[in-house]
Amino acid sequence: MARTISGLLLCLIATSSVHAQTRPLALGDVLDSLDRHPQLVAAAVRVDGAQGAVLTAEGAFDLSLSARGSVIPAGYYNYGRADASLVQPTALWGTSFFAGWRIGRGWDSGIPGYYGYEETLNRGEVRVGATVPLWQNGAIDARRAGVRRAEANRDATEHELRSRRLRLAVVASEAYVRWLAAAKKTDIAAELLRIAEERDAQIRARVLAGAIPAIEELENRRVILERRAALVATVRQMERAAIALSLFLRRADGVPLVATQDRAPQDFDFHPWLAVDPDVQRATALAWTTRPEIARLGPIAEAARVTRELAQNQVSPRLDLTLQGSLDVGSGATTQAVRDRLGPPVFEGGLTLAIPLQLRDARGRVDTASAELRQIDLEVELARNTIEAEVRDAVSAFLNARTTVDLASESARVAAAVRDAERSRFENGLGTLLMVNLRESAAAQAQAVLVDAHADFAMSHAMFGAAVGSLLN
Repeated sequence: MARTISGLLLCLIATSSVHAQTRPLALGDVLDSLDRHPQLVAAAVRVDGAQGAVLTAEGAFDLSLSARGSVIPAGYYNYGRADASLVQPTALWGTSFFAGWRIGRGWDSGIPGYYGYEETLNRGEVRVGATVPLWQNGAIDARRAGVRRAEANRDATEHELRSRRLRLAVVASEAYVRWLAAAKKTDIAAELLRIAEERDAQIRARVLAGAIPAIEELENRRVILERRAALVATVRQMERAAIALSLFLRRADGVPLVATQDRAPQDFDFHPWLAVDPDVQRATALAWTTRPEIARLGPIAEAARVTRELAQNQVSPRLDLTLQGSLDVGSGATTQAVRDRLGPPVFEGGLTLAIPLQLRDARGRVDTASAELRQIDLEVELARNTIEAEVRDAVSAFLNARTTVDLASESARVAAAVRDAERSRFENGLGTLLMVNLRESAAAQAQAVLVDAHADFAMSHAMFGAAVGSLLN
Protein backbone atom coordinates (compact mmCIF):
# COMPACT_ATOMS: atom_id res chain seq x y z
CA MET A 1 0.00 0.00 0.00
CA ALA A 2 2.86 2.36 0.94
CA ARG A 3 4.65 1.70 -2.34
CA THR A 4 1.38 2.24 -4.23
CA ILE A 5 0.84 5.70 -2.71
CA SER A 6 4.48 6.63 -3.29
CA GLY A 7 4.17 5.48 -6.88
CA LEU A 8 1.07 7.62 -7.37
CA LEU A 9 2.92 10.67 -6.02
CA LEU A 10 5.85 10.11 -8.35
CA CYS A 11 3.43 9.58 -11.23
CA LEU A 12 1.83 12.93 -10.37
CA ILE A 13 5.26 14.53 -10.65
CA ALA A 14 5.92 12.97 -14.03
CA THR A 15 2.53 13.91 -15.51
CA SER A 16 1.98 17.39 -14.11
CA SER A 17 1.76 18.82 -17.65
CA VAL A 18 0.47 17.60 -20.98
CA HIS A 19 3.51 19.18 -22.60
CA ALA A 20 6.02 16.66 -21.32
CA GLN A 21 9.30 16.52 -23.18
CA THR A 22 12.49 14.62 -22.59
CA ARG A 23 15.16 17.15 -23.58
CA PRO A 24 16.52 19.06 -20.57
CA LEU A 25 15.19 22.61 -20.44
CA ALA A 26 18.00 25.17 -20.41
CA LEU A 27 17.75 28.84 -19.60
CA GLY A 28 18.65 29.59 -23.21
CA ASP A 29 15.46 27.83 -24.32
CA VAL A 30 13.42 30.15 -22.10
CA LEU A 31 15.19 33.29 -23.29
CA ASP A 32 14.88 32.22 -26.93
CA SER A 33 11.11 31.98 -26.53
CA LEU A 34 10.76 35.48 -25.07
CA ASP A 35 10.24 36.96 -28.52
CA ARG A 36 6.87 35.20 -28.53
CA HIS A 37 5.82 36.86 -25.28
CA PRO A 38 2.84 39.21 -25.86
CA GLN A 39 4.65 42.12 -24.22
CA LEU A 40 7.56 41.85 -26.63
CA VAL A 41 5.29 41.17 -29.59
CA ALA A 42 3.46 44.41 -28.77
CA ALA A 43 6.79 46.26 -28.49
CA ALA A 44 7.86 44.86 -31.86
CA VAL A 45 4.58 46.09 -33.35
CA ARG A 46 5.40 49.55 -32.02
CA VAL A 47 8.74 49.36 -33.82
CA ASP A 48 6.86 48.54 -37.03
CA GLY A 49 4.63 51.54 -36.39
CA ALA A 50 7.67 53.77 -35.89
CA GLN A 51 9.09 52.51 -39.17
CA GLY A 52 5.78 53.40 -40.79
CA ALA A 53 6.15 56.90 -39.38
CA VAL A 54 9.55 57.13 -41.09
CA LEU A 55 7.92 56.21 -44.38
CA THR A 56 5.26 58.85 -43.77
CA ALA A 57 7.93 61.50 -43.14
CA GLU A 58 9.77 60.47 -46.28
CA GLY A 59 6.50 61.01 -48.14
CA ALA A 60 7.12 64.74 -47.82
CA PHE A 61 9.66 64.26 -50.62
CA ASP A 62 7.20 62.51 -52.93
CA LEU A 63 6.80 63.79 -56.46
CA SER A 64 3.57 65.83 -56.73
CA LEU A 65 1.41 66.67 -59.72
CA SER A 66 -0.96 69.63 -59.88
CA ALA A 67 -3.16 70.84 -62.72
CA ARG A 68 -5.73 73.52 -63.37
CA GLY A 69 -7.70 74.76 -66.34
CA SER A 70 -10.46 77.15 -67.34
CA VAL A 71 -12.56 78.00 -70.41
CA ILE A 72 -14.40 81.22 -71.23
CA PRO A 73 -16.86 80.15 -73.99
CA ALA A 74 -19.08 83.24 -73.92
CA GLY A 75 -18.19 86.89 -73.62
CA TYR A 76 -16.34 89.56 -75.50
CA TYR A 77 -13.22 87.36 -75.39
CA ASN A 78 -13.35 83.61 -75.95
CA TYR A 79 -10.35 81.57 -74.88
CA GLY A 80 -9.20 78.62 -72.77
CA ARG A 81 -6.12 77.81 -70.71
CA ALA A 82 -4.65 74.76 -68.91
CA ASP A 83 -1.59 74.25 -66.74
CA ALA A 84 0.06 71.15 -65.25
CA SER A 85 3.13 71.03 -62.98
CA LEU A 86 5.40 68.38 -61.43
CA VAL A 87 7.32 69.31 -58.26
CA GLN A 88 10.08 67.19 -56.74
CA PRO A 89 11.40 68.31 -53.34
CA THR A 90 14.88 67.03 -52.44
CA ALA A 91 17.16 66.88 -49.42
CA LEU A 92 19.88 68.66 -51.44
CA TRP A 93 20.01 71.94 -49.44
CA GLY A 94 16.23 72.03 -49.58
CA THR A 95 16.19 72.44 -53.36
CA SER A 96 12.95 71.70 -55.21
CA PHE A 97 12.89 70.93 -58.93
CA PHE A 98 9.83 71.51 -61.05
CA ALA A 99 8.67 70.93 -64.60
CA GLY A 100 5.43 71.90 -66.28
CA TRP A 101 3.38 72.37 -69.37
CA ARG A 102 0.70 74.95 -70.12
CA ILE A 103 -1.40 76.02 -73.06
CA GLY A 104 -3.47 79.11 -73.69
CA ARG A 105 -5.51 79.43 -76.88
CA GLY A 106 -8.15 81.88 -78.00
CA TRP A 107 -10.80 81.74 -80.68
CA ASP A 108 -13.04 84.35 -82.27
CA SER A 109 -11.93 87.53 -80.52
CA GLY A 110 -8.95 85.74 -78.88
CA ILE A 111 -7.16 86.41 -75.59
CA PRO A 112 -7.29 89.98 -74.28
CA GLY A 113 -4.05 91.91 -74.46
CA TYR A 114 -3.78 92.35 -70.71
CA TYR A 115 -3.73 88.50 -70.46
CA GLY A 116 -1.31 88.15 -73.33
CA TYR A 117 1.09 86.12 -71.22
CA GLU A 118 -1.53 83.34 -71.19
CA GLU A 119 -1.16 82.73 -74.94
CA THR A 120 1.07 79.92 -76.21
CA LEU A 121 1.74 78.18 -79.49
CA ASN A 122 -0.60 75.34 -80.38
CA ARG A 123 1.44 72.65 -78.60
CA GLY A 124 1.83 74.68 -75.48
CA GLU A 125 4.77 75.83 -73.41
CA VAL A 126 7.13 73.51 -71.50
CA ARG A 127 9.17 74.72 -68.57
CA VAL A 128 11.74 73.38 -66.11
CA GLY A 129 13.38 75.01 -63.15
CA ALA A 130 14.51 74.84 -59.54
CA THR A 131 13.98 76.76 -56.33
CA VAL A 132 16.98 76.96 -53.98
CA PRO A 133 16.67 78.34 -50.43
CA LEU A 134 19.67 80.57 -49.76
CA TRP A 135 19.08 81.21 -46.05
CA GLN A 136 16.07 79.81 -44.21
CA ASN A 137 15.31 76.15 -45.04
CA GLY A 138 18.78 75.67 -46.54
CA ALA A 139 20.72 73.72 -43.92
CA ILE A 140 17.49 72.19 -42.60
CA ASP A 141 13.81 72.42 -43.33
CA ALA A 142 10.59 70.88 -42.04
CA ARG A 143 10.78 67.94 -44.46
CA ARG A 144 14.29 66.86 -43.51
CA ALA A 145 13.64 67.54 -39.84
CA GLY A 146 10.54 65.36 -39.97
CA VAL A 147 12.49 62.45 -41.46
CA ARG A 148 15.31 62.78 -38.94
CA ARG A 149 12.89 62.94 -36.01
CA ALA A 150 10.97 59.93 -37.29
CA GLU A 151 14.20 57.95 -37.68
CA ALA A 152 15.30 58.96 -34.19
CA ASN A 153 11.94 57.86 -32.78
CA ARG A 154 12.24 54.54 -34.59
CA ASP A 155 15.73 53.99 -33.15
CA ALA A 156 14.50 54.89 -29.66
CA THR A 157 11.61 52.45 -30.06
CA GLU A 158 14.02 49.69 -31.07
CA HIS A 159 16.13 50.36 -27.97
CA GLU A 160 12.95 50.35 -25.88
CA LEU A 161 12.20 46.89 -27.29
CA ARG A 162 15.67 45.71 -26.20
CA SER A 163 15.15 47.30 -22.79
CA ARG A 164 11.83 45.53 -22.31
CA ARG A 165 13.38 42.26 -23.42
CA LEU A 166 16.23 42.70 -20.94
CA ARG A 167 13.84 43.38 -18.06
CA LEU A 168 11.68 40.44 -19.10
CA ALA A 169 14.77 38.21 -19.36
CA VAL A 170 15.62 38.91 -15.71
CA VAL A 171 12.12 37.95 -14.58
CA ALA A 172 12.17 34.87 -16.83
CA SER A 173 15.58 33.85 -15.45
CA GLU A 174 14.27 34.08 -11.91
CA ALA A 175 11.20 32.02 -12.83
CA TYR A 176 13.47 29.40 -14.43
CA VAL A 177 15.72 29.23 -11.36
CA ARG A 178 12.74 28.89 -9.02
CA TRP A 179 11.34 26.07 -11.15
CA LEU A 180 14.67 24.26 -11.30
CA ALA A 181 15.22 24.65 -7.56
CA ALA A 182 11.70 23.36 -6.86
CA ALA A 183 12.32 20.35 -9.10
CA LYS A 184 15.53 19.51 -7.25
CA LYS A 185 13.82 19.89 -3.86
CA THR A 186 11.13 17.54 -5.12
CA ASP A 187 13.84 15.00 -5.92
CA ILE A 188 15.19 15.38 -2.39
CA ALA A 189 11.72 14.87 -0.85
CA ALA A 190 11.04 11.87 -3.10
CA GLU A 191 14.36 10.29 -2.12
CA LEU A 192 13.61 10.76 1.58
CA LEU A 193 10.23 9.06 1.15
CA ARG A 194 11.77 6.22 -0.84
CA ILE A 195 14.29 5.52 1.93
CA ALA A 196 11.60 5.44 4.60
CA GLU A 197 9.35 3.14 2.57
CA GLU A 198 12.18 0.74 1.74
CA ARG A 199 13.16 0.68 5.40
CA ASP A 200 9.62 -0.21 6.52
CA ALA A 201 9.86 -3.93 5.78
CA GLN A 202 13.26 -4.16 7.44
CA ILE A 203 11.98 -2.42 10.57
CA ARG A 204 8.96 -4.71 10.73
CA ALA A 205 11.17 -7.80 10.46
CA ARG A 206 13.49 -6.57 13.20
CA VAL A 207 10.52 -5.83 15.47
CA LEU A 208 9.13 -9.34 14.89
CA ALA A 209 12.57 -10.75 15.69
CA GLY A 210 12.66 -8.77 18.93
CA ALA A 211 15.81 -6.91 17.89
CA ILE A 212 14.21 -3.48 18.33
CA PRO A 213 11.12 -2.27 20.21
CA ALA A 214 7.75 -2.05 18.45
CA ILE A 215 7.72 1.73 18.77
CA GLU A 216 10.37 1.90 16.06
CA GLU A 217 7.84 0.53 13.56
CA LEU A 218 5.37 3.23 14.58
CA GLU A 219 8.10 5.84 14.30
CA ASN A 220 8.87 4.77 10.74
CA ARG A 221 5.16 4.85 9.82
CA ARG A 222 4.97 8.38 11.24
CA VAL A 223 7.98 9.41 9.17
CA ILE A 224 6.50 7.88 6.01
CA LEU A 225 3.30 9.88 6.42
CA GLU A 226 5.26 13.04 7.23
CA ARG A 227 7.47 12.63 4.17
CA ARG A 228 4.52 11.92 1.90
CA ALA A 229 2.97 15.19 3.01
CA ALA A 230 6.30 16.95 2.43
CA LEU A 231 6.52 15.47 -1.07
CA VAL A 232 3.01 16.66 -1.90
CA ALA A 233 4.01 20.16 -0.77
CA THR A 234 7.17 20.17 -2.89
CA VAL A 235 5.23 18.89 -5.90
CA ARG A 236 2.83 21.78 -5.44
CA GLN A 237 5.71 24.26 -5.28
CA MET A 238 7.25 22.75 -8.40
CA GLU A 239 3.97 22.89 -10.33
CA ARG A 240 3.40 26.46 -9.18
CA ALA A 241 6.89 27.40 -10.35
CA ALA A 242 6.33 25.63 -13.69
CA ILE A 243 3.08 27.53 -14.24
CA ALA A 244 4.85 30.82 -13.48
CA LEU A 245 7.63 29.85 -15.89
CA SER A 246 5.08 29.09 -18.62
CA LEU A 247 4.40 32.83 -18.94
CA PHE A 248 7.84 33.10 -20.51
CA LEU A 249 8.38 29.62 -21.97
CA ARG A 250 6.24 29.43 -25.10
CA ARG A 251 5.79 27.22 -28.10
CA ALA A 252 6.39 28.42 -31.63
CA ASP A 253 2.73 29.49 -31.86
CA GLY A 254 3.02 31.56 -28.66
CA VAL A 255 1.05 29.17 -26.44
CA PRO A 256 2.50 28.88 -22.88
CA LEU A 257 4.42 25.65 -22.27
CA VAL A 258 4.36 24.09 -18.78
CA ALA A 259 7.70 22.39 -18.06
CA THR A 260 7.69 19.00 -16.36
CA GLN A 261 10.14 17.67 -13.81
CA ASP A 262 11.73 15.29 -16.28
CA ARG A 263 13.01 18.31 -18.20
CA ALA A 264 14.96 19.67 -15.23
CA PRO A 265 18.71 19.58 -16.01
CA GLN A 266 21.19 18.07 -13.58
CA ASP A 267 22.75 21.43 -12.76
CA PHE A 268 22.09 25.13 -13.08
CA ASP A 269 23.32 26.05 -16.54
CA PHE A 270 24.12 29.76 -16.07
CA HIS A 271 27.81 29.47 -15.38
CA PRO A 272 29.29 28.48 -18.78
CA TRP A 273 27.80 31.33 -20.80
CA LEU A 274 27.15 34.13 -18.31
CA ALA A 275 30.65 34.82 -17.06
CA VAL A 276 30.96 37.42 -14.30
CA ASP A 277 33.77 39.97 -14.34
CA PRO A 278 34.39 40.97 -10.69
CA ASP A 279 36.14 44.18 -11.78
CA VAL A 280 33.41 46.77 -11.14
CA GLN A 281 35.00 49.57 -13.15
CA ARG A 282 35.57 47.41 -16.20
CA ALA A 283 32.08 45.92 -15.99
CA THR A 284 30.52 49.36 -15.53
CA ALA A 285 32.32 50.71 -18.60
CA LEU A 286 30.96 47.78 -20.58
CA ALA A 287 27.44 48.34 -19.27
CA TRP A 288 27.48 52.02 -20.24
CA THR A 289 28.11 51.04 -23.86
CA THR A 290 25.69 48.14 -24.08
CA ARG A 291 22.67 48.89 -21.88
CA PRO A 292 19.66 49.90 -24.02
CA GLU A 293 18.46 52.43 -21.45
CA ILE A 294 21.39 54.74 -22.26
CA ALA A 295 21.31 53.91 -25.96
CA ARG A 296 17.62 54.85 -26.07
CA LEU A 297 18.32 58.36 -24.79
CA GLY A 298 20.68 59.04 -27.71
CA PRO A 299 17.95 59.12 -30.41
CA ILE A 300 15.65 61.08 -28.09
CA ALA A 301 18.37 63.70 -27.70
CA GLU A 302 18.92 63.67 -31.47
CA ALA A 303 15.23 64.43 -32.05
CA ALA A 304 15.42 67.36 -29.64
CA ARG A 305 18.56 68.67 -31.35
CA VAL A 306 16.80 68.48 -34.72
CA THR A 307 13.87 70.45 -33.32
CA ARG A 308 16.19 73.10 -31.93
CA GLU A 309 18.20 73.26 -35.16
CA LEU A 310 15.04 73.74 -37.20
CA ALA A 311 13.71 76.43 -34.85
CA GLN A 312 17.02 78.29 -34.97
CA ASN A 313 16.93 78.13 -38.76
CA GLN A 314 13.40 79.52 -38.85
CA VAL A 315 14.59 82.66 -37.06
CA SER A 316 16.56 83.57 -40.21
CA PRO A 317 15.00 85.49 -43.11
CA ARG A 318 13.70 83.45 -46.02
CA LEU A 319 15.55 84.11 -49.27
CA ASP A 320 14.78 81.76 -52.16
CA LEU A 321 16.37 81.75 -55.62
CA THR A 322 14.23 80.45 -58.48
CA LEU A 323 15.72 79.62 -61.89
CA GLN A 324 13.42 78.66 -64.76
CA GLY A 325 13.60 78.06 -68.49
CA SER A 326 10.59 77.78 -70.80
CA LEU A 327 9.97 77.13 -74.48
CA ASP A 328 6.83 77.33 -76.64
CA VAL A 329 6.46 74.53 -79.16
CA GLY A 330 4.23 74.30 -82.24
CA SER A 331 2.73 77.12 -84.26
CA GLY A 332 -0.61 78.78 -84.80
CA ALA A 333 -0.21 82.05 -82.95
CA THR A 334 -2.61 84.83 -83.94
CA THR A 335 -0.01 87.17 -85.39
CA GLN A 336 3.56 87.01 -86.60
CA ALA A 337 4.55 89.33 -83.75
CA VAL A 338 3.16 86.84 -81.25
CA ARG A 339 4.92 83.98 -83.01
CA ASP A 340 8.17 85.91 -82.86
CA ARG A 341 7.63 86.64 -79.16
CA LEU A 342 6.80 83.04 -78.23
CA GLY A 343 9.30 81.30 -80.44
CA PRO A 344 12.69 81.64 -78.69
CA PRO A 345 13.36 80.00 -75.30
CA VAL A 346 13.04 82.14 -72.18
CA PHE A 347 15.33 81.99 -69.17
CA GLU A 348 14.25 83.60 -65.93
CA GLY A 349 15.71 84.11 -62.48
CA GLY A 350 14.08 85.56 -59.39
CA LEU A 351 14.50 86.11 -55.66
CA THR A 352 11.85 85.86 -52.96
CA LEU A 353 12.47 87.50 -49.59
CA ALA A 354 10.39 87.04 -46.43
CA ILE A 355 11.52 88.39 -43.06
CA PRO A 356 9.90 87.10 -39.84
CA LEU A 357 9.36 89.92 -37.37
CA GLN A 358 8.34 88.88 -33.86
CA LEU A 359 9.81 85.35 -33.98
CA ARG A 360 8.05 84.24 -30.80
CA ASP A 361 7.11 80.84 -32.23
CA ALA A 362 10.64 79.94 -33.34
CA ARG A 363 12.26 81.30 -30.18
CA GLY A 364 9.79 79.41 -28.02
CA ARG A 365 10.62 76.17 -29.81
CA VAL A 366 14.35 76.83 -29.36
CA ASP A 367 13.87 77.29 -25.62
CA THR A 368 11.68 74.18 -25.36
CA ALA A 369 14.16 72.00 -27.24
CA SER A 370 17.09 73.33 -25.21
CA ALA A 371 15.27 72.52 -21.98
CA GLU A 372 14.50 69.04 -23.26
CA LEU A 373 18.16 68.47 -24.10
CA ARG A 374 19.17 69.53 -20.61
CA GLN A 375 16.61 67.15 -19.15
CA ILE A 376 17.94 64.31 -21.30
CA ASP A 377 21.50 65.03 -20.13
CA LEU A 378 20.31 64.65 -16.53
CA GLU A 379 18.48 61.44 -17.41
CA VAL A 380 21.66 60.05 -18.98
CA GLU A 381 23.60 60.93 -15.83
CA LEU A 382 20.98 59.22 -13.66
CA ALA A 383 20.96 56.17 -15.93
CA ARG A 384 24.74 55.88 -15.72
CA ASN A 385 24.62 56.15 -11.92
CA THR A 386 21.84 53.58 -11.72
CA ILE A 387 23.66 51.15 -14.00
CA GLU A 388 26.86 51.51 -11.99
CA ALA A 389 24.92 50.74 -8.81
CA GLU A 390 23.32 47.70 -10.44
CA VAL A 391 26.71 46.42 -11.57
CA ARG A 392 28.14 46.85 -8.07
CA ASP A 393 25.16 45.06 -6.57
CA ALA A 394 25.42 42.21 -9.08
CA VAL A 395 29.15 41.74 -8.40
CA SER A 396 28.50 41.81 -4.64
CA ALA A 397 25.71 39.25 -5.03
CA PHE A 398 28.00 37.02 -7.12
CA LEU A 399 30.89 37.10 -4.64
CA ASN A 400 28.63 36.44 -1.64
CA ALA A 401 26.67 33.74 -3.46
CA ARG A 402 29.89 31.98 -4.39
CA THR A 403 30.95 31.98 -0.74
CA THR A 404 27.51 30.76 0.32
CA VAL A 405 27.75 27.86 -2.15
CA ASP A 406 31.08 26.80 -0.66
CA LEU A 407 29.69 26.93 2.89
CA ALA A 408 26.46 25.14 1.93
CA SER A 409 28.44 22.44 0.12
CA GLU A 410 30.58 21.81 3.18
CA SER A 411 27.50 21.83 5.42
CA ALA A 412 25.72 19.31 3.17
CA ARG A 413 28.81 17.10 3.15
CA VAL A 414 29.07 17.12 6.95
CA ALA A 415 25.33 16.51 7.37
CA ALA A 416 25.50 13.55 4.99
CA ALA A 417 28.45 12.11 6.92
CA VAL A 418 26.56 12.45 10.23
CA ARG A 419 23.49 10.83 8.63
CA ASP A 420 25.52 7.87 7.37
CA ALA A 421 27.18 7.43 10.77
CA GLU A 422 23.82 7.46 12.56
CA ARG A 423 22.47 4.88 10.13
CA SER A 424 25.46 2.66 10.85
CA ARG A 425 24.93 3.01 14.60
CA PHE A 426 21.25 2.08 14.23
CA GLU A 427 22.05 -0.96 12.11
CA ASN A 428 24.49 -2.07 14.80
CA GLY A 429 21.87 -1.61 17.52
CA LEU A 430 23.52 1.45 19.08
CA GLY A 431 21.00 4.11 18.14
CA THR A 432 17.31 4.75 17.60
CA LEU A 433 15.28 5.25 14.45
CA LEU A 434 14.23 8.65 15.77
CA MET A 435 17.82 9.83 15.64
CA VAL A 436 18.25 8.35 12.16
CA ASN A 437 15.18 10.24 10.96
CA LEU A 438 16.41 13.45 12.52
CA ARG A 439 19.83 13.05 10.87
CA GLU A 440 18.22 12.24 7.51
CA SER A 441 15.96 15.28 7.80
CA ALA A 442 18.95 17.46 8.70
CA ALA A 443 20.92 16.13 5.72
CA ALA A 444 17.95 16.71 3.40
CA GLN A 445 17.56 20.23 4.76
CA ALA A 446 21.25 20.86 4.13
CA GLN A 447 20.79 19.61 0.56
CA ALA A 448 17.82 21.97 0.12
CA VAL A 449 19.91 24.86 1.45
CA LEU A 450 22.60 23.92 -1.06
CA VAL A 451 20.00 23.97 -3.84
CA ASP A 452 18.96 27.48 -2.76
CA ALA A 453 22.61 28.53 -2.65
CA HIS A 454 23.15 27.27 -6.21
CA ALA A 455 19.96 29.05 -7.24
CA ASP A 456 21.20 32.32 -5.74
CA PHE A 457 24.56 31.80 -7.42
CA ALA A 458 22.84 31.23 -10.74
CA MET A 459 20.68 34.32 -10.28
CA SER A 460 23.77 36.38 -9.50
CA HIS A 461 25.00 35.46 -12.99
CA ALA A 462 21.69 36.54 -14.48
CA MET A 463 21.76 39.79 -12.49
CA PHE A 464 25.25 40.53 -13.74
CA GLY A 465 24.27 39.67 -17.31
CA ALA A 466 21.34 42.06 -17.05
CA ALA A 467 23.46 44.77 -15.42
CA VAL A 468 26.01 44.78 -18.24
CA GLY A 469 23.43 44.09 -20.95
CA SER A 470 24.85 40.73 -22.04
CA LEU A 471 21.91 38.60 -20.89
CA LEU A 472 20.33 38.98 -24.33
CA ASN A 473 23.45 37.98 -26.29
